[in-house]
Amino acid sequence: MPIARNVVERVDRRYRSSLCTAPVLDDAASLLDAWCATAAERGSDMSGGYPGGKWAERLAVVVLEMASRTVREPRPCTQEEATALLDVVVTRLAERGVRTSRDVLYVSLPRTSTTPDWGVFEKCRLAITIDIERGWELVIDQPTTSPVVDLVGRCDTSGVDAMLDLALTVNTGAYGNIFRR
Repeated sequence: MPIARNVVERVDRRYRSSLCTAPVLDDAASLLDAWCATAAERGSDMSGGYPGGKWAERLAVVVLEMASRTVREPRPCTQEEATALLDVVVTRLAERGVRTSRDVLYVSLPRTSTTPDWGVFEKCRLAITIDIERGWELVIDQPTTSPVVDLVGRCDTSGVDAMLDLALTVNTGAYGNIFRR
């Protein structure tokens, strides 16, 4: 499965406008691995390209979509529920040693020495928010409109830690400037 996981993660970062949390990537990798194993059992020539060929990348897009659909629910239905969940985000960040607070429907992350320049004119912070229709999102904490990157994962208390793992990794610059895809 490690090879399938690498293909799924590469496809998620290269071709999709959203970023998936680790549990979603793991689920998609399991599906891709099972499909590749089934193809091998049916006599498909897996040499040389397993699973790095173009067909595997196309399948990875499909398994990512399948895995993403299963985690789109539950999510907050009201602004009050979203606010309560963002308060949980602040608490979990504090448990990790990250000091921040909620500002209406945003929780901004402190900049690190490697955080990319998100803003146009100044070094703005990355912020976590919740869209009632789509779930977790990353935005730029600035007074004007911001580009949005969806984070695909459970948008409830059980999904907070996986979302924070991804958001904090993005904040360190590991993905580059995600708003310039």
